[in-house]
Amino acid sequence: MPAVPVTSGLRDMPPVPQDQLPLFFAPFFALLGVLGLALVGWELPAILLLFSAGEPSALVLLRAYWTGRMTFSVLALLSPLLFLGLTLLLYWLTARRLDPEIRKQNRLAPFILMPFLLPFIGILMWAALVPGGTCAFCDEIAADIQQIEAGETQWMTVFISGQSHPDPLFTDQPEGWQVTRRTIFSPGDGWGGITLRFPEALESTLDPEGFVVIGRAYDQSWDGVQWYEVSYTSNFQLVVEITPVER
Repeated sequence: MPAVPVTSGLRDMPPVPQDQLPLFFAPFFALLGVLGLALVGWELPAILLLFSAGEPSALVLLRAYWTGRMTFSVLALLSPLLFLGLTLLLYWLTARRLDPEIRKQNRLAPFILMPFLLPFIGILMWAALVPGGTCAFCDEIAADIQQIEAGETQWMTVFISGQSHPDPLFTDQPEGWQVTRRTIFSPGDGWGGITLRFPEALESTLDPEGFVVIGRAYDQSWDGVQWYEVSYTSNFQLVVEITPVER
C-alpha cells in the first residue's frame, strides 16, 4: 500500500489561533509591578531592622525609616516612567510571539487600559509630594539624625507616666524595635504633660514603681516618683537616652 504524504495536509490546516488578550493587560501587570516595588520600599524599615546587627537605638531606627521612606519616595516619583517602561516591556515580550500582522493590528492594545490605571500612579506621587508625605517625612528624619549625630538633642528633667500606647507613626517593627508613646511632666513646662516616643530598648531603664499616676492631684506628694534626665529629638520627639536621677 503506497504511503500517503502528510505534508500537504498539514499545510492545508488552518493556523492555530493566537491569544491576543495579554496584549491588552500589559498595563495592568505593569501597575502591579510598580505597586509591588512601592510596597517593598514601604516595608523596608522593618526588613532592615530585622537584620540589624547592632544594638537597638533611636539612631538605627531613624536611619532604617529614612532609607525605607526615601526608597518609597523615589519609586513614587519615578512611577510614571516605571509604569510606561514595564508596560512596553510586557507588551513586547507578549507580542513577539505573535504573527507580524496580528502585532500590527494590536499595536495600540496596551494604551486602552492605561487611562483607567493612571490614577493609581497619581496616588503614589501624591503620597510622596503632599505636605506631610514621605518626602517631608524624610526631611524631618534627616534633621533628627543629624541632631543625634551632632549631640544636639534636647534635654529635660521629667517624671514619666505609667500609661503607654503603641505609636501610630513607627509601626510594624520586629521584636525589640517597638515604639510606645508616654506622657512626661516637667517643671519647665508648668507641669503640663507632653508626649514623647520611647523605643522599646529604653523601656528597661524605667522603674515601674516610679511612674506618675495620671489624674493625680498636683498638690499631693511626689516623693515616690522617679525623676529622669531624658534626651529626645526635636521633630519626632523620639527619646535617645534616659538616665534616672535623684532629687
